[in-house]
Amino acid sequence: NLLHLLRVIRMYDLSATLVGHSSDVRCCCMTATGLIVTGSRDNTARVWEQNSDCDKDTPAADRWSVICQLTGHTGFVNAVASLKTTDDFPKGLIVTGGQDKVINIYCTGVAEPIKQLIGHTEGVTCLSTGWHGTILSGSADSTVRVWEEMELKEVLKGHSAPVWDVAIYPGAGIYLSASGDKTIRLWRDGKQETVYKGHLDAVRKLSVLPDKTFMSCSNDGTVRHWDISGSCLNTVQLSSNFLYSLCLLPEGFAVSGEGGNLFIVKDGSLQQSIQIPAISAWCCEPLPDSDILVGGSDGVARIFSPHEGRLAPLIDREQMKEQLAAQKHSAQSVGDLQLDKLQGPEALNKPGREGQTLMINRSGTVEVYQYSGVSWQSLGVVQDAYDKDKHELDGVKYDFVINVDVEEGKPPLKLGCNKEDDPWNVAQEFINKNCLSQAYLTQIAEYIRQNTGIDNKAMEYDPNFSDPYTGGSRHVPDAASLHHTPPQASASLTMSDPSLLDFKMSDGVLVEKPGTSFTGQGKSPALGTTRHFPATRVLTENIPDASKLIKKITEHNGSVNENSQLSGDELAHFEKIAKKTSEGQKLDAGDMELVAKLLSWDKSLVFPCLDLARSINKTSPDFFELQDKFNIAVTNYKADSTTCVRVALRFLVDITCQHTEYCVQNFVDFIAPAMDCLNTTDKKFVCMSLNKILHNMTCVETDQVTSRYLLDCISKLLEYIQRELTEKDKIETMQFNLLVATGNLLTKHPQIKQFVVKTLMEQFSAQKFSHKIRITANEILAMSS
Repeated sequence: NLLHLLRVIRMYDLSATLVGHSSDVRCCCMTATGLIVTGSRDNTARVWEQNSDCDKDTPAADRWSVICQLTGHTGFVNAVASLKTTDDFPKGLIVTGGQDKVINIYCTGVAEPIKQLIGHTEGVTCLSTGWHGTILSGSADSTVRVWEEMELKEVLKGHSAPVWDVAIYPGAGIYLSASGDKTIRLWRDGKQETVYKGHLDAVRKLSVLPDKTFMSCSNDGTVRHWDISGSCLNTVQLSSNFLYSLCLLPEGFAVSGEGGNLFIVKDGSLQQSIQIPAISAWCCEPLPDSDILVGGSDGVARIFSPHEGRLAPLIDREQMKEQLAAQKHSAQSVGDLQLDKLQGPEALNKPGREGQTLMINRSGTVEVYQYSGVSWQSLGVVQDAYDKDKHELDGVKYDFVINVDVEEGKPPLKLGCNKEDDPWNVAQEFINKNCLSQAYLTQIAEYIRQNTGIDNKAMEYDPNFSDPYTGGSRHVPDAASLHHTPPQASASLTMSDPSLLDFKMSDGVLVEKPGTSFTGQGKSPALGTTRHFPATRVLTENIPDASKLIKKITEHNGSVNENSQLSGDELAHFEKIAKKTSEGQKLDAGDMELVAKLLSWDKSLVFPCLDLARSINKTSPDFFELQDKFNIAVTNYKADSTTCVRVALRFLVDITCQHTEYCVQNFVDFIAPAMDCLNTTDKKFVCMSLNKILHNMTCVETDQVTSRYLLDCISKLLEYIQRELTEKDKIETMQFNLLVATGNLLTKHPQIKQFVVKTLMEQFSAQKFSHKIRITANEILAMSS
C-alpha cells in the first residue's frame, strides 16, 4: 500500500507550555470548540485558548492563554471533561470532579458553576461524557454514577477499591470502569456483566478503540488490550513505574506515568520516550494533528508535537532539558538518610493523613510517597548518594559510564546513567544527543539494564503482538547478541544494526560482504563532492503554449454549467490573456477574476484551465499568491479525472521548481495528498511526478529531520517503482533521479548514512540494474563506508 510512503518517523518535541497553576496538573481535556481545560491540586480548573498571532518564534509559554479560571471546588480538581455544544449552550459545557465529592458544571467562559451534582461519598476521581449529554463519574467511594440531564440515573456498585477511570462504551447503556482493585468491569443496563482480570496493580486509565476493543494502563507498568468478551489480547510492559494515563493517537498511542515519562508507541514498537521535568506525568490527552497534551506534578501542562513547524523555539526546548538536569536531587538535600532506619513497602498498606509524605526503602532504593484521597501516591525516587565510587562524564558524576561503539574505527561515545534512571529515558536522550537512529533505542536500553543491574523492566512484548490501534505488527530492530554480565561501573557496547552492513558488487547485484568494508569503485570519495552530487538542478515539466489552449477551453466552455460559462465578452478577454501569456507578457490584477472563474470549472473539464494556470505561472510568477498555487494543485490532484490529476501534479512539480525551500518547510502538509494519487490506475505518470518532486526538494538545504522524511519517501517510492512498473527505461530514469536525491541528502547530513545504506540494501540487493545505476549506488555506498 503506497500510503506507507506517508508513514515517516516523526519525533515529538516541546511545542507549548501552559503555565499558571500553582500545584499539580492532575487532569486535562480538549473541548469541541478547541479550548483546553486543565484541572489542578490548586483547587481550580483553567480554560485555555490558543493565541492566533503565534509563529515559530513565539515563546512556548505565550502560545496559549487562560481565558477563564473555574472556581467552586474546595479540594483538588481530579477530573475534567466537556459536553458538546447545543442550542441552549452554543459554547458547550465543562464538567469538573473534585476531592470535595462534588461534580461542577460550567458554561464555557463562566467562572462559577451553573449546576452541582451531589451524591458521591468520597472524592470524585474520574469523568466521562457521552454524545447525548450523559455524564459518567467514578469515585474513591468505589462506585460509578450515571447522570442524565444533570440528574442521577443510577449507581453502579461492585468495585472494592477506588474507581480510577470510567468510559462510555459504544451502545446504549454500556459503561466501563477501572479500579484500584486491579479489575475492569463492564456494566450493561445498570448491571455488572463482565469482570476483566489480569493487571497486577490498580488500573488507572481506559481508552475505547474504533473497533470496539479497548486498552488499559496500570500501576503495574503495563498496557493491556482487551476484547469485549473479557479476553486480554495483548500485554505491553512499558515501565516498572506507575502508568497513570493513556490516549489514542492517529497511529498508535501514548502513555504517561511516574518519573515524568511519556511513551509514544506506534505499530507495536516504542517509538519515543520523553521525560518532562516533573516527578509525575499525571495525564495525557490527544490534540489535533497528532499533538499530545501532558499535565505534570510541577503545575505545568505541556504540548508536544511531531511537526517541526509547530515546535517551540530552541531556547525553550533547551530550557526544558536544563530543568530535567536540575531535577535530580541527592539524598543529602533531605538529610543524612540511614537505609536500615526507613520503613519497607509494607508501610504503604497503612492509611495516612492527607498530604503526608513518606520515604520507604525498597531493596536499597529510597522512594517518596504522598497520601492523597485514600491511597499513597508515588512522588519518585531519591537519588542514591551512598555510592562513593561515582564516575565523572562531562563534569557530571554517574554510577555507570558505558562506551558505545557506533562506528568502526572511531572513538566510542560515552553514556552516563545512575541507578535510579529509567533505561529508556537514558537511551532516548543518548540517541537525541548524538543524532543516532531511533532503531537503536531497544538495543541501548536493554544493554543498560543488563550491564548496570538496574531493576527496571524494559518494554516487553507478547511475541504475537499487533498494534491494537493500527493493526500493524510490531517492529523489533535487529540487535547485537548481548550477554548478561554482573553490574559494573564501566562497560562497552558495540552497536550492530542492519543499516551498518558492508557490501560488494557481484554481477551487477549489491550483496552483503561480512567482515570487510565496501568502498565502491576505487577510493572512497570525501563527503560533499562526487560525480553526481550534490545536484542543484531541479527537474522540470514542459509548459504548454497558452495560445494552443484556446480551442480546448472554448470547446469545454459549452459543456460547463451556466453559472461557470464564459460570456462572449469573457471569451474575448480570455483569448487576450492567452495571447499575452504565450508572448511572455505579464498579466495584471484585472485578469484574475476571469482566471479564477476558469479554475472553478468541474474537475472533468478543468484540465486545460490548469494548463493555462501553469503557463501564467511561468510568465507571471507573482500573478498567483504562493498559497493559491498550492490550493489549485492540491484541490485538483484529488480529482477523479485522470487528466486533471496529471495536470495538477505537473503544476506541483512547477511549484517545487519555483519555491523549493517553501515546499521543504511544508513538506508533510502538501506531499501527503499527492501520495494518494498512487492508488490511481495512472501509476507510471504519478511515479514520474513524485520522482521529480522528491528530487527537487533535495536540491536545497534541509534539516536532518526533514532529510529523514524525504529519505523514507524515496525508499518507498523506489520499492513501488520496482514492484509496479514494467518499462525499464522509465524505471532506470526514476531510479537514477532518486539515487541522486539520496546522495544530495547524504552530502548535507552525513549522520543519516546508516539509513541511506539500509535504503540501498533494501532496494538494490536483490535485483539486476544497469551500469549507470550501479555506479551511482557505488558512489553513495563509498561515501557511507
